[in-house]
Amino acid sequence: MNVTVKLDDELVKMARHRAVDRGLSLSKWLGELIRSDLKGQARSNPSNLLQAIGNDELADFELEIPTDKAAIRDVEW
Repeated sequence: MNVTVKLDDELVKMARHRAVDRGLSLSKWLGELIRSDLKGQARSNPSNLLQAIGNDELADFELEIPTDKAAIRDVEW
């Protein structure tokens, strides 16, 4: 099935690079992300880093660790 989705040009550029890095077309990569996300909704979402360790669905999750203590905040999943 074909679906039209409008995305920001810069976002598409970054997504294409991520897909190529994994040896996938953009369509295939997006399909895998959506499938993974839908499967993940059936499970409970981790509320902290310790719960997320070992979760293959979060293997590509990018976590920014602030160096400024004033910037430390809770991470939302």
